Amino acid sequence: MKRALVTGAAGFIGSHLCTKLLEDEVEVIGIDGSPSTEKLDYIGRNANFELINQRIEQADLMKIMHKVDVVFHLACGIQPNEQWSDIEDRVKDHVHCMRLLAESIDSRKTKFIFSSSYDVYGKKTGEVTENSTANPETLYGLIKLTEENCIRMAAAKKHFSYVILRFPTVYGPWQPEGMTFQQIISADEGERDVMTVKKDSVTEDAIYVEDAVRALCLAAENKSRNAIYNIVSGSSGEWRKGLKLLSIKEDEFPKEKRNMVVVGEKAAKELGFRSDVKIEEGLKKQIQHSKERLKSRFKA
Repeated sequence: MKRALVTGAAGFIGSHLCTKLLEDEVEVIGIDGSPSTEKLDYIGRNANFELINQRIEQADLMKIMHKVDVVFHLACGIQPNEQWSDIEDRVKDHVHCMRLLAESIDSRKTKFIFSSSYDVYGKKTGEVTENSTANPETLYGLIKLTEENCIRMAAAKKHFSYVILRFPTVYGPWQPEGMTFQQIISADEGERDVMTVKKDSVTEDAIYVEDAVRALCLAAENKSRNAIYNIVSGSSGEWRKGLKLLSIKEDEFPKEKRNMVVVGEKAAKELGFRSDVKIEEGLKKQIQHSKERLKSRFKA
């Protein structure tokens, strides 16, 4: 991997991915139409990084794709726990962007890495593998599954390879405010005893953002083609354990109707992926980052 395109580069996972790629001396082109690119400020002067502050449909993709050998598609216009609304338009927008990216790929050597979610499985009981049927029950899951199908069809037509990674809840520095861990961390200590915790859409597992980034990089570097992988922490009940570490009482945990155990053996065997960061360490880093950001705001 010499040059990579990262969509959603200014986002939570995207900004961490850009940082890791640059540390590994990979040239990075980032696309993100967000008005705030704060997460990228500290790497903006890196000579190997170019940020295109435009939406995907506005960017000159043909010109960009000619330069890259790996595409990491992380951009998504909705949050995992977002409510159902304007379903048809939201799906059309995401499919349109996916098609623009796929149609711009001009080389069979280009590899397409897509960040998906456990949300595509819906509510299941028991073990879930990559071969389990998908039945999304959230808008986020529906869009992710639709995009997965678009990738497979485009790859068959244009003969490029792809890898789809299905992630649990991802946490760590810069986690969006609407996600459960960050909601609790951002609340004052006195508020935690009375606050109503809003549940993430995936509660079966949680993985630290640097582990998620490592999985993405392994997918790009590995020889695997046209494959789907579940990415897991390797420990049971990590999401619920995170709530305990954040001082949420067990009887106040959000109720979960499903009892799904996602299996990640395929990623361990074929990609060599195993999670490195335990939730105690990861949450400590997320809390420290939030404190530092709060201090900097007061200074400003």
